Amino acid sequence: MTNHSQSALTLEMVLNAKERRAGVQEQLRMEYSAVVVSMTLNMPGSVKYRPEWIGMLYDAAAEVRRTCLCHNMVILEERMLHDPAGATLLMALHGDPNEIKGIAVALEDLKPWGRLLDLDVFSASGEQINRSSLGLSSRKCLVCEEVAAVCVRAMRHDREEVIAAAMQLAKRFSDRASVTEEPDIPQLEIARKIGQLSLEAMLMEVAATPAPGLVDRFNSGAHDDMDITTFLRSSSALSSAMTDLALAGIEHEGPLPELLSKIRRIGIRAEHEMYSATLGVNTQKGLLFLLGILTAASGVVLRPSAKALVENGPLNPEVIAQRAAEICAGLVERELEVLHHKRPDRQLTAGEHYYLAHGFTGVRGEIEAGLPSVFEAGLPRLREALNQGASDNDALVHALLGLMTHTEDTTILHRHDLETLKHVQSEAAEILSSGGYLTPEGRQMTEALDRHYTSARISPGGSADLLAVTWFLHRMAEMFSADGQITPKS
Repeated sequence: MTNHSQSALTLEMVLNAKERRAGVQEQLRMEYSAVVVSMTLNMPGSVKYRPEWIGMLYDAAAEVRRTCLCHNMVILEERMLHDPAGATLLMALHGDPNEIKGIAVALEDLKPWGRLLDLDVFSASGEQINRSSLGLSSRKCLVCEEVAAVCVRAMRHDREEVIAAAMQLAKRFSDRASVTEEPDIPQLEIARKIGQLSLEAMLMEVAATPAPGLVDRFNSGAHDDMDITTFLRSSSALSSAMTDLALAGIEHEGPLPELLSKIRRIGIRAEHEMYSATLGVNTQKGLLFLLGILTAASGVVLRPSAKALVENGPLNPEVIAQRAAEICAGLVERELEVLHHKRPDRQLTAGEHYYLAHGFTGVRGEIEAGLPSVFEAGLPRLREALNQGASDNDALVHALLGLMTHTEDTTILHRHDLETLKHVQSEAAEILSSGGYLTPEGRQMTEALDRHYTSARISPGGSADLLAVTWFLHRMAEMFSADGQITPKS
């Protein structure tokens, strides 16, 4: 049996360390009237402190700093407590304790060695914020994928197995820390730039005018519960999550399908932010799914370790789409095809209903297939217009018409029926046959279509989401070279 102990810890030593930690937490709360984050390591066995383990706490603190900066939170003070019973890093900061707990949980769940991290969050009043109170998943076991508390109660793993698993996780950190990487630009700068382009894509989509049946700068189209200011608030609420998603892609290790669960955890928090900003109106839930996966996929493509896998030159948007498809591999089979054999014990979602009724796979199928609507209709029309000297606005409207001819738009199905969807596709194709938004005739037809769809309450929302994706991929190719360098274009 392996001997993991270096010195014997007594109960008194453990209790003294706990009392000291609680005292400093109280001092920081009283001094700053602020949230306090207590970072420790969940190391089983008799050895609780090794100098080489401290780096995991500093790494976690650096992640909290970066994320808090993106969320406009202010860090007031940090203290490191060294003790044989285990090191503690304490951080006082101003911010929403629930949001900070979400950041902490993301680190515990997403970091390769995150199961060793124990990040407790206390409000300014001293209340500890728990996962369960926020509806977040329970922590997983150090050894297996089961909930940790379940394994402890069932005594599924012996002491040596648990210690060995912890040591392996600690080794993953030390092995990664020993690899010196010097990226041309910091990872956070790449993530921020990807997040910036995601926000730009959301704003450019809603600003494109006239957008038949959609919210734009001139009217609210077929919608009476939202206008352009609703979209501005919604896009702003989603912006920080896009940077978080890009960072998740940059830092991900392992098979790409495993990244999807991380994306969804960040996406769920972002969705709550969106609904809070819009007072419950669903403005961009579908777009959050699409852009969320694409920002993470962009992070995967542009991370320093991926540079050797790509050629120099402009970034190819198809590479991002391919990584996104890999992230979503098997998604349609797992979440839609299974409905033919077993129905969930709940009401079907709109996407599930349309799959069973019409075979439409919606955004899941679109992104798992590598975004065929974008590459066959959206980007070609956008580039066609820009190459002819059209303004960004006119090029976006032209691309929207192209997408409307191609998209299996579940927003239209939700409001109307399959026959209406076919009419939308044929009407957009008719405008394109007259030159689209690049000719006087096509412009008049588009403006008339906007009036008709507004009156008939027809909203091609699925095409609108793909228009934002189209612009995002276009701008990624402009902004980045394939090796992760930011190019002079902006």
